[in-house]
Amino acid sequence: MATESIIVIGAGPVGSFTALAAAQAGYKVHLLEASNEVNTDPRAATFHPSTLEMLDSLGIMDEFIALGLVARYFDYWDKPARKRVAQMDHQVLEGETRFPFVVQTEQHKLANLILEKLTNYPNATVHMGTSATAFIQHADTVALTAVGPEGTLDLKADWLIGADGGRSFVRKSLGIDFEGYTWPERFLVLTSLHDFEASLGCAYRGYFADPGGWTNLFKVAGDDFKGRWRAVFPVPEAETDEEALSDDSVARRLGPAAGRS
Repeated sequence: MATESIIVIGAGPVGSFTALAAAQAGYKVHLLEASNEVNTDPRAATFHPSTLEMLDSLGIMDEFIALGLVARYFDYWDKPARKRVAQMDHQVLEGETRFPFVVQTEQHKLANLILEKLTNYPNATVHMGTSATAFIQHADTVALTAVGPEGTLDLKADWLIGADGGRSFVRKSLGIDFEGYTWPERFLVLTSLHDFEASLGCAYRGYFADPGGWTNLFKVAGDDFKGRWRAVFPVPEAETDEEALSDDSVARRLGPAAGRS
């Protein structure tokens, strides 16, 4: 196994996890990321018990938990009445999983943690700012060409793994269709320093039902660990991006969510 090699394209959570797992198993690993650094845009940030067990298999759970927030509970609310309808407790999963809770951590923190770990493996190389341009599948190997700060790279491996997102270069190069369709719904994600736990008494995860427009609230630690709340709102089809992102729109949406009229 130590003589086999793997190329992973994409250093997001999936690609970086795969690269570290392969390096720990003894494979020679090349991890390629087109950007110069990990994407820090707000993405889904709730890691559920099954995912935590996967991360624990890499031996990084303590460090991962330290990067975020442990959330045992999540709430369902009647938004117009500002009333909590139910609170769910992950602790009921005790005995079914070692992790009867979720961890709320920004995805880029996980990816950066794993990239740091990869530097400890002599059989793993990370190529940031490096884009794959072509690859050829032979009978028992894959030959890949990439361009980055190191110039043109010609790599050969036993396996090529595409973890490069919905617009995947690997998928398109193989002629694999991305079946399905794009849903017409749009969502607005606002990040706020307002303490919704203090103003509403809500858990770190809250789902607010409202016929006039639901709201979801999630707390993350933030890079400075001062805490950030992400508020998610539906955006009507007729509302433009400029209108949705305006100061009036933010005040109108966040005000009621924060318990203000």
